[in-house]
Amino acid sequence: MKVISGFFHDERAWVDFVLSKTALILASVVVIAAVYNFAVSMEEVNRKKELDLLSTELLAFIDKAGSSPAEMKIGYSFNKEHLSHFQGHQADIRISGEYIVINADIDGRSIISAKTPAFRVYPYSPSVLYNDLRSEYGSNGSITEPVRAEHTDILGYLTSRTREVSFNSSEQVYIQKTFIYFTDNINVEKIGYVLVYQ
Repeated sequence: MKVISGFFHDERAWVDFVLSKTALILASVVVIAAVYNFAVSMEEVNRKKELDLLSTELLAFIDKAGSSPAEMKIGYSFNKEHLSHFQGHQADIRISGEYIVINADIDGRSIISAKTPAFRVYPYSPSVLYNDLRSEYGSNGSITEPVRAEHTDILGYLTSRTREVSFNSSEQVYIQKTFIYFTDNINVEKIGYVLVYQ
């Protein structure tokens, strides 16, 4: 009993007691914050994986069309199961001649998945391609109207015309392998392109 009453009257014991309890409270706050940040970062990692699945799937369809030896057209719809992880958040899909980017802005943080196609991509419809070629070269680049230009000139021109295009994830995307025919007035050759459009 004497020990306990000494403890109540010893000011150093109270200071030690209060300091140790304060340290425990602060340590608990740090641990709780760390657990919360870990959970948030794991959720972000999972969402990044979902975006990677979407961009990889779209890229596989583009590369499938690009590797085809003949002209072909594929319809592609974005996987709603993967997009469901972004309910309430808009997934922004952008395609250019050089890359595919899927971006989601979640709670002020941008999560991005970018992929590079193995084939030349023109993110427009066939009519846009033919109109672009006709306006520059006077012919549309079809087998019946080959372009009179060098291979590198055509590639340079189409690259300069290609801008980043946004796609609506709720609508079907068309992926079409086509050929642009060109001639030197003797031989007719062709360049393969993958058109991606809605």
